[in-house]
Amino acid sequence: MYITESIEKYLQYVYCVFLILFNIVSLYFIIDLLSYDEIIGYLIDGGIKTDSPRKLAYLFFVNGISNLFFVCVSLMARLFDK
Repeated sequence: MYITESIEKYLQYVYCVFLILFNIVSLYFIIDLLSYDEIIGYLIDGGIKTDSPRKLAYLFFVNGISNLFFVCVSLMARLFDK
């Protein structure tokens, strides 16, 4: 069975909307991660390891925003293409 052009466009729109929703949900968790001061891990030998997640959270935040931007721009370009 071959995929027709209309079904292919529909699948692309659904995939873009799914990516937009996924990026919005991931940004919610990243913003929540930015509120943490430190993460404490307990090692096997009884030691404690602490780490600040802010630098990694900023990297994830910029990545999520850029993903959301490019997916929205590509979706708008497909919708408004004449």
